[in-house]
Amino acid sequence: MKKLNGYAAEVIKEIIHDGESIFEIDGKKYYLSLIEEPETTVKEDVELDLELKQKLLQAKKDITEGKVFTTDEILEMIEQGDL
Repeated sequence: MKKLNGYAAEVIKEIIHDGESIFEIDGKKYYLSLIEEPETTVKEDVELDLELKQKLLQAKKDITEGKVFTTDEILEMIEQGDL
């Protein structure tokens, strides 16, 4: 299996997005086929888990309000049972 990155990945994404599954290179025709469907996406997981969604929304709010913590501060809060 070859993993595509950069421009090559963008070209393949464009072919798939256009609904084409067959393309030609140097007179040879190739067929694209999905062989593995991802189980879930992060977005689906967040939408299904209301507690996780609430935590992420709170984290986003804290960041926009400037409430940020260092790793050491977080570890200390965990040790004290605050988190």
